[in-house]
Amino acid sequence: MTRASPARRTGERDGPPRGHPVEGSEITKCVDATTRAELGAFFDRFAAAFAGGDLPALVGCYATPVLFVTEWDSTTLDSAHAIAEGFRHVVSEHRSRGLVSLSHRIETISKPAPRLVEVGIRWTFNDSAGHAMLHDRYRYLLRLVDDEGPRITVVVVLGGAVVPTP
Repeated sequence: MTRASPARRTGERDGPPRGHPVEGSEITKCVDATTRAELGAFFDRFAAAFAGGDLPALVGCYATPVLFVTEWDSTTLDSAHAIAEGFRHVVSEHRSRGLVSLSHRIETISKPAPRLVEVGIRWTFNDSAGHAMLHDRYRYLLRLVDDEGPRITVVVVLGGAVVPTP
């Protein structure tokens, strides 16, 4: 998909013509405290659903179709059933390794469009004693859905590291 040229703008969403962005700062819009709080609560719910193996709650965090991107491939899941099945194995695997809780730190937030938010997250997977087992980084593109809140549309897996046991 391409954007309309400045001479052929198609509507309000195209916005005013812009020059070349400098380090991306011109296209990043400010994210207010309400949106930041909403995103924190959203990822808290996501973490609880993941750690608890609550597949319906995990599915509710996504808008279909959702695109998952890794260094090696990309996968599109286009139904709630596909998302649930995709998570079934991942959740089970983490729980069998001793995962009891999942915490997050929001590292970056940008708002490239009024209803889109890009969030960089560092996840920490914890065992029953509360010790970190694994750190993982992801970048998410979320759509802000009226009356529903944020929903994940794109997931980019950036990688992680196992935390050495003390």
